[in-house]
Amino acid sequence: MPNPSMTPLAIDPPKAGEMVALADDLYWMRFTLPFRLNHINLYAFDTKDGWLLLDCGIQSQAIADQWQVMLAGPLAGQPVIGIIVSHYHADHVGYAGALAAITGAPIYMGAIEHAQASWSLAQSDATYGMIMGNTYARFGLDGDVIGHVRSQGNYFRKLSGDLPDVTVIDTDHRFHSKAGIWTPRFDTGHSPGHMSLSDHDRKLHICVDFLLPRISPNISVSLRSIEIDMLGHYYSYLDQMRHLTNDWLIIPGHDWPYFGGGVRAVDLIEHHNKRLDLLRGAAANGPITTAAAMHVLFTFNLTDHELFFASCEARAHLNHLVALNEMQIQTEDGIEYFYLG
Repeated sequence: MPNPSMTPLAIDPPKAGEMVALADDLYWMRFTLPFRLNHINLYAFDTKDGWLLLDCGIQSQAIADQWQVMLAGPLAGQPVIGIIVSHYHADHVGYAGALAAITGAPIYMGAIEHAQASWSLAQSDATYGMIMGNTYARFGLDGDVIGHVRSQGNYFRKLSGDLPDVTVIDTDHRFHSKAGIWTPRFDTGHSPGHMSLSDHDRKLHICVDFLLPRISPNISVSLRSIEIDMLGHYYSYLDQMRHLTNDWLIIPGHDWPYFGGGVRAVDLIEHHNKRLDLLRGAAANGPITTAAAMHVLFTFNLTDHELFFASCEARAHLNHLVALNEMQIQTEDGIEYFYLG
């Protein structure tokens, strides 16, 4: 639940086919998604040359139809001059290639996220299924689940289309809208090189998925590097966000814009502290697998889509306890066990 010190912006979310102004040159769109988190917030910057868009939705006919309505409606009248992709997750990058083909606009991404998306798209069904199955085996998941993901193929490709040439940007890049200058920053946690954007003069911070108002973003290890301490990196980001005073407007990739980013950062730190405590308690009775940790942290029934993120988030929390020297890893019969000490 949101902290009462957080204040939602007094504005209704945009309806289908509409945009809502958050500033003189920044507009909010909302598209539907076929997941438990059933929407994504997308943004359009009004620039002197045309529209600069932020994030795209998954590759699907439903998303294509929603973009067609927007391009023929609120976005009509001036060209799309650029498409920013904040990170490689399919709900943000999936439709980017198709949207670039429709509009002729270049895509802008950070180097790490572009590399991650390119790697994911390049894997064959057999290779991706093998990597998924091997990872789930190390996690200690059931054999039926392992067999299923091995046969499922490249799930990322089902949600994401090919990327054309991408313009890779870094922290020196600036995006200019009619009334502001937007500075990118890149952080590790929800994804390995997630981009957020800030207009410091107007105190606007587009956090995308890193400082959500209602839920914690998924903090997961990557299939390419399941040993990384992603949660430690996310703690570092949250600690830096403590400085956000209540006059900064926080603009997220899901749910609603709000004031109180510093308060929310503290809330999210405490949220993950409690989850670490749950795992400490579970391991007090003996070594635990990633699968066991997942069931401690996620007590509801998981879809195949959710199982991936839940297991990888459980592993991220276990990795952080290893990084703190509170846990060690022992492998038996190909399954990794985490134990206190």
